[in-house]
Amino acid sequence: MRPSVAVAAGAILLFFTATVTCGKGPSRPNIVFMIADDLGWADVAFHGGNVPTPNLDQLLSEGRELRQHYVAPVCSPTRTAFMTGRYWSRFGVTTPTNSLALPFGTVTTASALHEAGYQTCITGKWHLGSKPDWGPNHFGFDHSYGSMAGGVTPWSHFYKKGPYSVTWHRDDTLITEKGHVTDLLTREAIQWINERGDERPFFLYLPFTAVHLPIREPRIWLNRVPKEISGKVPRNYAASILHLDDSVGRVVDALEKAGKADNTLIIFTSDNGGSTAENNDTKYPNQGDDCPNGRLPGNNLPLRGKKGDLYEGGTRVPTIVRWPGKIKAGTFSETPVHIADWMPTSVPLPVTIRTRRNLSGMAGTSGR
Repeated sequence: MRPSVAVAAGAILLFFTATVTCGKGPSRPNIVFMIADDLGWADVAFHGGNVPTPNLDQLLSEGRELRQHYVAPVCSPTRTAFMTGRYWSRFGVTTPTNSLALPFGTVTTASALHEAGYQTCITGKWHLGSKPDWGPNHFGFDHSYGSMAGGVTPWSHFYKKGPYSVTWHRDDTLITEKGHVTDLLTREAIQWINERGDERPFFLYLPFTAVHLPIREPRIWLNRVPKEISGKVPRNYAASILHLDDSVGRVVDALEKAGKADNTLIIFTSDNGGSTAENNDTKYPNQGDDCPNGRLPGNNLPLRGKKGDLYEGGTRVPTIVRWPGKIKAGTFSETPVHIADWMPTSVPLPVTIRTRRNLSGMAGTSGR
């Protein structure tokens, strides 16, 4: 591990590393890692956003904000770095990709934690290989659900037109379901939490598709959008943020009700900066979702740039960590942290060493 990794999040990451390294006792924390999709720096209320985010505010009051948490400017590279602890360019992943991103046998955060005795689950957007044969179950996840590809239509759950359009799956088997994508992903995550009946620790990876285009929100959330926000796309975007915030709260509540919250490290972040692309993207199939026309109002101010840019507006994202009794509540860190830091920090030390050895033997992947 690079020295800067331990320094990066201060006492949080040092304490976390020390704890998960200590054998297989009950002290090993559960890990819930939530990633929003295209959520901008100022899309959240605690950075001056115009949409209330009470559950994220509560999470922040009980945890620590990492004010310089950096990711890639687009999704698949960020997910590659998180899954491997290595820079995405080592795998040739520099843009959103539907091709197989990681060679089979690559040690991932999920497979390493699984080896360490963790139960592993992803409910959400994978986007590291958009065929069932390339899905999460082949890379360390006991259970997987959601979009094999990227962001999907909110109600019909289709990806862009083409060979990867049909993408909704459970355990690498394509399925069809009804319901809004945010509700379905949240429901699956909560159900999986509730099914953890033994004392083994778990790793839940929850990469939401909100607030990725195309968006069209249920009336219940549109009715809660502040009246001063006008226009169909801005109002749907605001509703998507409200919906996402509520889902974060529901997951935290599920952990509390299951008696697992005190020994669970929760991380919330985004995969890149906010987007200003056209919402009703013609690359997506029209499956009756009727998404409104207009550009997304992703807000990254005062940072320069947006999704796709190498400026901080594309790469610096709102990030919160919470672990009751272990991370001091209501604090923040200004030290830079990178998405690739989480893998070597959260995986027990003996497994991390094996990970380094395995990856160092892969062609073209030596070094970070």
